[in-house]
Amino acid sequence: LTYQWHQAPPPSPHLLQTLSLSVAPAVVEQLLRSEEEDPLRPRQRDVTTLVADMEGYTTQVESLPVEEAAKLTRDFLDCLTGQVIAHQGTLDKYTGDGMMAFWGAPLPLEEHADLALDAAREMARRVAALSAERVRQGYLPLRVRIGVESGNAMAGDFGTSFRSIYTAVGDSVNTAARLEQVARDFPHDIIIGPGTISRSRRHRFLALGERLLRGKERTTPL
Repeated sequence: LTYQWHQAPPPSPHLLQTLSLSVAPAVVEQLLRSEEEDPLRPRQRDVTTLVADMEGYTTQVESLPVEEAAKLTRDFLDCLTGQVIAHQGTLDKYTGDGMMAFWGAPLPLEEHADLALDAAREMARRVAALSAERVRQGYLPLRVRIGVESGNAMAGDFGTSFRSIYTAVGDSVNTAARLEQVARDFPHDIIIGPGTISRSRRHRFLALGERLLRGKERTTPL
């Protein structure tokens, strides 16, 4: 018998660059040690998506000098981004004064719902601390709105030859964005969908009733 030692090809610079901007270094290292071919290829995954946004951003920045407006935006996004990376999430994109992230891709995570909720709770806490500091300085208070939902999504590199875009698409992703918008109607900063509630094992929830979300034919329990 003849045995042939097979060595996986080294990761491409494209792979390293894309992942290093989106996930924690430990996740990149684990992916590169795996034998999975093309880990950025779009795949069906069970994920939890988190969409966060600053309420009243225009009001906050319209009277500020450009430098102060930029600092406020950076400080706010720092409150969000750090918790995505710290809780094993994948940063999808910034949306001006907000962001989208998801858990469960590129690597499956058994606790993706709870990890996303851990991150959301810490985001709200940090934004509240930033708001209190700004109020002491004479500025308007800040509020973050967060929507969280879980479900099947297609996650992978949907970019072009010019730019790599690792993202997730699907109904649960859209629902998370709708839940973030609904938060403006409640005093609660974090609005959670039924998919996340059914997958969570470490959190307790307050029922808020049902709401017909934009683009949906039936009401969604909150």
